[in-house]
Amino acid sequence: MEIIEGIGVSPGIAIAPAHKIERGEITIEPENIASEEVQEEIRRFREALQKSKDQLVRVQAAIAKTMGDESAAIIEAQIMLMSDVSVVDETIAGIKNKRLSAESALDIVLRKAIDALESADDATMAERAHDLIDVRRRILSNLMGMAHHVIQDVPENRILIIQHLAPSETAQLFHGKYVGLALEMGGATGHVAIMTRTMELPCVLGISNVTGLIESGDTVIVDGHDGTVIVNPTKTVLKKYKDRKKAQEKHKAWLIRFKDKLAVTTDGHKLSVGANLELPGEIETVVKYGSDGVGLFRTELLYTRSTKLPGEDEQTAVYKELADTIHPNSLVIRTFDIGGDKFAEILGTPFEPNPFLGWRAIRIGLSRPRVLKTQLRAILRAAYKRNIKIMFPMISNRDEVAQAIALLEESRDELEKEGIRCAKKIDVGIMVEVPSAAILSREIAPLVDFFSIGTNDLIQYTLAVDRGNQRIKDLYQSYNPAVLKLVKYTIDAAHFGGIWCGLCGEMAADPRATAMLIGMGLDEFSVNPPAVPMIKGIIRSISAKDARRIAEETLRFSTQDEVIEFLEEKNRELLPPEFLEI
Repeated sequence: MEIIEGIGVSPGIAIAPAHKIERGEITIEPENIASEEVQEEIRRFREALQKSKDQLVRVQAAIAKTMGDESAAIIEAQIMLMSDVSVVDETIAGIKNKRLSAESALDIVLRKAIDALESADDATMAERAHDLIDVRRRILSNLMGMAHHVIQDVPENRILIIQHLAPSETAQLFHGKYVGLALEMGGATGHVAIMTRTMELPCVLGISNVTGLIESGDTVIVDGHDGTVIVNPTKTVLKKYKDRKKAQEKHKAWLIRFKDKLAVTTDGHKLSVGANLELPGEIETVVKYGSDGVGLFRTELLYTRSTKLPGEDEQTAVYKELADTIHPNSLVIRTFDIGGDKFAEILGTPFEPNPFLGWRAIRIGLSRPRVLKTQLRAILRAAYKRNIKIMFPMISNRDEVAQAIALLEESRDELEKEGIRCAKKIDVGIMVEVPSAAILSREIAPLVDFFSIGTNDLIQYTLAVDRGNQRIKDLYQSYNPAVLKLVKYTIDAAHFGGIWCGLCGEMAADPRATAMLIGMGLDEFSVNPPAVPMIKGIIRSISAKDARRIAEETLRFSTQDEVIEFLEEKNRELLPPEFLEI
């Protein structure tokens, strides 16, 4: 038996034989051509390029049919790469000026770009490198008359073991016999993570040399929550995980009873449990699990699915449909939280070596106000007679909040002058995910109507730990006392300023944290939709009085281990046993 640690990105337990796919690397040796062959090579290149685009367009249409337009939009990144002027022009220049074959010229251009992205040592850049690797493989396969590698169907349940999956390949797993995945490459925010969560396939990423550690036919357990993969488990371990899987399924069925209940403690303190929304197509899941509205709608995919920015009318239609679906509950729309690297082709911006600390999110919006105002206008239009709130991400100081609100007011004034119906008043909030925003939360509170604490980023920025880096994953501590003190300070600052405070990071869905967060005074939890019944159930099982005692004690500890041990002990004391089974 071998236990392998990775990054869990899609929760659940899968148990099945492994199906390993090893990709044969396409090696291109430099090859020169005669001058009279130049036009023929250019023709071959353009033909292979068009064939590759046509293949991806068909894949995109198939995904849209099974998973919705927003999931299909993920394929757009590769289609965009095939239309990239630098890729096309530099390849043709290599054929013309250096008398290289189409294969050699393309390989030189893409290898240079892939090496630059991989050397950046950044999760977002690595994801783009993976897209380029797949584009290279697809075009070269078409140039050389080879069938582009696809993930073949399997007749029985299997765990897919592979180094990397392209978006088009990940989509092939939908409604198939693969019940779990273990991959070497990919990040927590990449397309594999997003799509496997949508498909509810347990998935673990970041396993170095995964295809060397696991063979086809090996019995494999994938725990997508803990990020653990177990190969050829002993009978005892296998039984343990089978029992856990059954318990999870039983637990999920038991929790469903809470989905339509109010989130109120045993002594009458009422809270709200909303849902995080990644793709508009997931809105039915939000309703299914009884969410008290959408606490966070991430709008990034609207901006990454095309070679041009989404228009005002297009965005307005999306926001209206979502708000109408969850009426009368509220929809909190976060303005685009995206790095300048994703906007590079559209806005003509240079590559950034560290986009997570660079020109991104509200920083882009404030420096390119027309881009942000298009989204603000769409939100204001959609909010006319609808329960919509707006939230600005990546706030690091008070001035940014004031500037963002000024742009919102400008957008409203413009709409009214144009005679376009829009919301006269809309609640405005900010994401508190940068330590400076938490420390300045008392000063910021008078400007806004609510805070939403984004613990995922707050943790990595507070502790200086890349949350997608497997090497230092033990330093990414959700319950580090420094993080908890910032959370508590932010909640207190909100209440001091007369506004409410929510939390939309992964901590909100961790049952160990529920009592502590209630005791800290949190007003709203926003979690992945399937977690809504569980958090409601826990809230309904404890008193606010007990929760306050737990929070007070938690803030006295100096290490994460002490915090977790204490919270688990209090959960055993206060919660029904059904909440402790998983």
